Amino acid sequence: MFQRSLIVGLLTLVLVVSAVPGPMVRGVHITPEEEAMLDLTSQDVEKSESKGGNKLVSVLKFPVKAIGRLFGVGGKKDNNKLQKLSRKDVEKFETVGMSKVIDARTAAEAASAAEPEASVVMSDPAEASAQENLERGRALLNSGNVNDAITMLSSATVKNAKLHEAHNLLGVAYEAKGMRSRAFESLQKAVKGSGNNAEYLNNLGYLHFKNGDYDKAAKYLKRAVKVAPNVQRYWNNLGLIQAQRANFDDAYDCFARAVGEYEGHMNVANRSQSMGYDKTAIKHLEHARALRPATAEMLLRLAVLYKRTGNETMAAEANTALVAVKAQAAAK
Repeated sequence: MFQRSLIVGLLTLVLVVSAVPGPMVRGVHITPEEEAMLDLTSQDVEKSESKGGNKLVSVLKFPVKAIGRLFGVGGKKDNNKLQKLSRKDVEKFETVGMSKVIDARTAAEAASAAEPEASVVMSDPAEASAQENLERGRALLNSGNVNDAITMLSSATVKNAKLHEAHNLLGVAYEAKGMRSRAFESLQKAVKGSGNNAEYLNNLGYLHFKNGDYDKAAKYLKRAVKVAPNVQRYWNNLGLIQAQRANFDDAYDCFARAVGEYEGHMNVANRSQSMGYDKTAIKHLEHARALRPATAEMLLRLAVLYKRTGNETMAAEANTALVAVKAQAAAK
């Protein structure tokens, strides 16, 4: 019973974590009948996990794997690597009603990647050069001292209005303080001054996404991927935006470029299911199954969705395949 509860909890978490408020969103719940279906495989799941087989919890990889940094303010390069979502990230986005799968990075992670605040020399910004204030502002922002970062970065922009990175970081700092109109103003200056900087385009697009303007968000992310087509993080973010716009085919193309075909289909399945598009989710899960037939979490979700949409025959077939996969894993 505990194992079944764990499975239900994990599956429900996937649906909740990938949800974004919108006019077409419908609640997704696990019904008693679906819980009964999960009972059929709970013992096999436990055996499989004990032997290192396909773990059901790995379904959580798909919504959280494709995660980048919040705006990209770190003082060190991240080599555009995708990062996992932490509990603090989830809590942060819950407070603003945002998707759990969009550019995100905890303050702790940012601080660990940058020099400590204590090492930042707080000299008079009026006496320092624009570049010096920019670097001090960056270090302060990375260490979590947003107020002093704003002071330094503002001084940098006063001394050199063409210092686009200072405007970019000011946008990040203002958003961290809840001053969204100023954040938009600063990021727009950064993009206007350096229209071919993909990171600035990504940041402004993310802010529009956070503000609920998905069309403008898509506009800037499309420019970002055009400028930097090899950066997975930008493709991932554009995929999230296209999914929110219910442009699922375009979303898949973006996700596939970010994380590959299989996980691309799984990402679209997660997003579409959370938005109430069960048939779209089934289509992409079936594509995923064609690529990796013996994947337990995908078969489980197919069985649940077939059952929910009234396709008893396909639900039974998927469940039979799931039991066979678990039995095979347990026999190893």
